[in-house]
Amino acid sequence: MQQDINGVTLTYSLDGPADAPVLTLAHALSLDMRSWAPQIAFFRNRYRVLCFNLRGHAQTDVDGAPFSIEDLAGDVIGLLDHLNIDRTHFAGSSLGGMAGFALALDHPDRLASLTLLATQGVLPKERAQIQRENIAKMHADERGLALQVDAMLERLNRDGYRTDAPEGYAQLRDMATGGTVEGYERACVAIAAMNYDDRLGDIAAPTLVAAGSKDASTTPERMAIYGSDIPNARMSIIEGAAHFPNFDSPDAFNAVLDEFLTNL
Repeated sequence: MQQDINGVTLTYSLDGPADAPVLTLAHALSLDMRSWAPQIAFFRNRYRVLCFNLRGHAQTDVDGAPFSIEDLAGDVIGLLDHLNIDRTHFAGSSLGGMAGFALALDHPDRLASLTLLATQGVLPKERAQIQRENIAKMHADERGLALQVDAMLERLNRDGYRTDAPEGYAQLRDMATGGTVEGYERACVAIAAMNYDDRLGDIAAPTLVAAGSKDASTTPERMAIYGSDIPNARMSIIEGAAHFPNFDSPDAFNAVLDEFLTNL
């Protein structure tokens, strides 16, 4: 399904009983809503599961105007309003989790809970510089996103994932090359401009902080800040998972998220 929200045509899906609580899922940088397929299948009998493609991804406004993380949160609110949804549980991975920070801080009345998966509230300056250098290389090469995608996926996945899970790797690669360099760049600019780490104490929603034990990009040690500094937060480490626990370790992640939601 598609809907114009805040001047952007968002592609979304909504699965589950009409009277069930809503669970909204926001995907990681470079991926798209297909990365949540294991969660849709697991939760849709007990929740209305809402998934959508973020700006700059999967041909969603990939060559449009610059945007901020707050704009991504505004898209969530606009989509909830269109669907007449007052409150939702929200789980965001990587970039989607960054939108979760903005939702929790700027729209707290719309969240029943917050799950932050493999994400952070401020990007280290050295990482932002690496992103800028990689983007410049992609602009200069006709292969575009494909120039960097394998190196990126090697960095974000656990060692041996490409060999051990070739179908999963192929799906990640397909998602990661489905947009444009311009869309990816606008998302990276938005990430570089954010800083939520100074406002963690203002987050009121019950919060799950989930990290992959093998995540070299957003390490469990880095995410422990959110587990300790966000009031009413709990932290869970998903053993053997890397930067995409919902995709590479779906059974383990589903169990963690299900327990958190059930115990609220």
